[in-house]
Amino acid sequence: MRWIGSFHRFFGEIYEGFGVIGGEEFLHLRKVLRLRVGDKVRIFNGEREFLAEIVEMENDKAKVKFLEEIPKLLPPMDLAVAVSIPKGSRFDDLIEKLVEIGVSRIIPTICERTVKRPGERKDRWERIVLSAVKQCERSDIPEITEPMSLNEVLKLSENYDVKIAGIIGAQRNISSCPYGKRTLILIGPEGDFTEEEKKKIISSGFLPVNLGGIILRVETAAMVSASVIMQRAWDESSNNR
Repeated sequence: MRWIGSFHRFFGEIYEGFGVIGGEEFLHLRKVLRLRVGDKVRIFNGEREFLAEIVEMENDKAKVKFLEEIPKLLPPMDLAVAVSIPKGSRFDDLIEKLVEIGVSRIIPTICERTVKRPGERKDRWERIVLSAVKQCERSDIPEITEPMSLNEVLKLSENYDVKIAGIIGAQRNISSCPYGKRTLILIGPEGDFTEEEKKKIISSGFLPVNLGGIILRVETAAMVSASVIMQRAWDESSNNR
């Protein structure tokens, strides 16, 4: 396979033998990058990816023909992070970093001490996810859910093999805790969960862990915990090859 890292990468629709790039992706292709018929690009849809050549340009879309399929780059595990929504634009930055780390699902969570109560921002969050996916070159597209209450997250946690909660003062450190192919990490708000929330979390089967001796901001705690678990999974995946 030829070197494909230098070609621009676009999200689009993939059909038998050809693909279509439309919407905001097409506007970026045409008006910002000024690509033309004959230029080569990469197109992916969250399941498959191809090196392709632009063969037609219309007012609202570009048609490409496939030259070769690009191997998938996927995280070694299904890791979800449920995190109390931090203030300001910090959650936008956190979404980007969690995607780059390899998280498969991001769950904005509302706890009793959560300060930020979001309006309808899911469309914006999904655009941040897609931009991060294009940058880090992973083949899948992580899900970001609508904001959930802590009780909803605890109910959802029944679908995961291993459940980990970052709790200040917990005895076990996250670096030594178990993880599985489907793992859920729960990170609370600044000031930690309330005592009542901690009881609910532990009774729902979550393993309480600490993230070290220094108190971390919400977004830092989420990134650190996801990084530790994902890196251990990558190491295990490499050792099993």
